[in-house]
Amino acid sequence: MNVTDQSARLWHGPPRALLVLGALACWLIIGASPASAHSVSGGGSTNLHTTLTGMNPAVDGVTLAPVENGSRVRLTVGGNHTVIVRGYSGESYLRIDPTGVWRNALSSATYLNASRYGSSSLPAGSDDTAPPRWEKIGDSGATVWHDHRTHWMGTQDPPVVLAAPNRFHEIYTWMIPLTVDGRAVSVTGALDWVPGPSPAPWVVLAIALAAGVVALGLLRRAGRALAAAVTTIVAADVTHSVLIAFSRADSRLSGFLLGNTVEMVAWTLGLVAAVLLVRGSTTGVYLAATAGFVIAMVGGFADIGLLYRSGAPVAGSLVLARTLTTVTIGIGVGLLGAVTVVTRRHGWRERTTSGEGGPQPGPDVGTEPPTMRPRPDMAG
Repeated sequence: MNVTDQSARLWHGPPRALLVLGALACWLIIGASPASAHSVSGGGSTNLHTTLTGMNPAVDGVTLAPVENGSRVRLTVGGNHTVIVRGYSGESYLRIDPTGVWRNALSSATYLNASRYGSSSLPAGSDDTAPPRWEKIGDSGATVWHDHRTHWMGTQDPPVVLAAPNRFHEIYTWMIPLTVDGRAVSVTGALDWVPGPSPAPWVVLAIALAAGVVALGLLRRAGRALAAAVTTIVAADVTHSVLIAFSRADSRLSGFLLGNTVEMVAWTLGLVAAVLLVRGSTTGVYLAATAGFVIAMVGGFADIGLLYRSGAPVAGSLVLARTLTTVTIGIGVGLLGAVTVVTRRHGWRERTTSGEGGPQPGPDVGTEPPTMRPRPDMAG
């Protein structure tokens, strides 16, 4: 059986395996954990910005700075300094010295910092007034942790923001106390509300992309054009995921792999679909639509806040990140529309050629619909 015959048979309806695959994709999307969406340490796109204002007194070789769009902070210690980070009750929480990084197992901060909103329960043995019980957690001179003092702890926006969301607001100033070689040092910063841009240009671009991809289904050789579209959406989402992974202060590879389990399945389906479309197999159309749907939902709509918020946990330009998100949404929606256009077009072609050699080939190997000829008894 040649490719043309095989493609023609597939046009009679989407294979059952692809329907099952689509159902599986929906289940994966609904059951995806927050790590599967594009977020870092529980923080996605936001208008809240955490900034550093200074260290008093400054110490050579010791730096503390917000990372991951303010979701965590990183302390780096060089030389022979011994630095202790104070917890929320002033207790010894973390220690960095020439031997490595240590954490006090009795500090309440050890447990409160395990969740973004400090909802973790304290064990019975937790005691901020007891002498520290240090446990080694690293060998380098740097550590990263989630600190509730540097981000907004409410589940709703601050009251001043609710009253005037389109204005800049300084929400509060924050301070993390350190002890460096026995001397008190304070690191200070601010939490600000910075309004985001208008999403209108990105919405227009997404609609234009979706319409353009749908129009590809009308081409005589739509297969190759749709193959280029699904390859583009895969490349865009991979790039977006890499930018997110590189915004992490640590564990970038594991963050990429664990944060993109659903997308990696969709990327594979998309590339397989591209190969099948180039070869003229109409199975590729359904695979492309499935992959596009999953990528648009998990990698696009999950990050839609990035289009109208001023900050996000991504490395590099926010304009690039917004462009990638828009491309993902536009092409993903367009691929869903394109599969409908292609299948309906082929169904009309089959009806107009019934009894004249059987069904015509698929989108990449087909011909233009023939002109209908009137029956002899209808001739004038």
